[in-house]
Amino acid sequence: MDVEWAPLSAGDAARIAGLAGRCLEHDGGLPETASPAFLERRYTGDGVSAVGALADGRLLACGAVRPGPGTTVMTGLVDPAYRGLGLGSGLLDRLLGMAPDGPGRLRAETESLTREAHELFASRGFERTFAEDVHRLDLARPLPRAPLPAGVRVEEWTAGDLDAFYAAYRGSFADRPGFPGWSRDEWIGWLTDDTFLPACSLVARAGDGTPVGFVACAEGFLIQVGCVPRWRRRGLGAALATLALGRMRERGDTEAFLDVNVDNPASAALFRSLGSTPIARRARYERGGR
Repeated sequence: MDVEWAPLSAGDAARIAGLAGRCLEHDGGLPETASPAFLERRYTGDGVSAVGALADGRLLACGAVRPGPGTTVMTGLVDPAYRGLGLGSGLLDRLLGMAPDGPGRLRAETESLTREAHELFASRGFERTFAEDVHRLDLARPLPRAPLPAGVRVEEWTAGDLDAFYAAYRGSFADRPGFPGWSRDEWIGWLTDDTFLPACSLVARAGDGTPVGFVACAEGFLIQVGCVPRWRRRGLGAALATLALGRMRERGDTEAFLDVNVDNPASAALFRSLGSTPIARRARYERGGR
């Protein structure tokens, strides 16, 4: 098989989307990762360089290098039908050659980690710095009964409740490794895009009105569920997730996805108890620059 490596441009969007779809079907993961908007952010734009391996007009592998704050980010895909032929290692080496020289970090990202990809990254000096499992929930199945703890009430996302949501978010995650320390506006900006679902996003308040937990949702996705430390292991997280999933089902959703950090077994156990199934692992690898 004769393979030609060539630069890719916005005109190759359909071929990249086709390859991403084949990888998603084989490897599992979030449906969003094969969407035009997701791929456009990674393969086009200012400072982005993309390359692909083609044979008889078919795109067998592709990758891109894009700038980040103090970091050069690399991403890539290899057609499942053509793995084991050296395309993955050839692609990674090309991306490394395309990265600018300098002291900044190099990051490799994958939305569906395989054993072979892990071994390839390690062979080039990368260390895994982040990983989370993608879970899927079938909303056609009955949700378990998960009542709110006594004295707790919930409120939908509204402009008047943003401070309460942020207090619940910060109280729930500030003790977690890697907490970004975002301001209220930074967190809300990250959370609320065109797919955000205010009616399915809830804040829980104790009897005295103190925010003690929250859930935030987007179309087909449970973004975050959190409880402040003193309210953990009291059924609040399960109750919030179940309420949100029920509202998503009422609006016609048939499935929901969520991410769980591999260092958070308590959350993984919670979502398994609600009927979720892990379907893929997202990961990030880093090494020093050149």
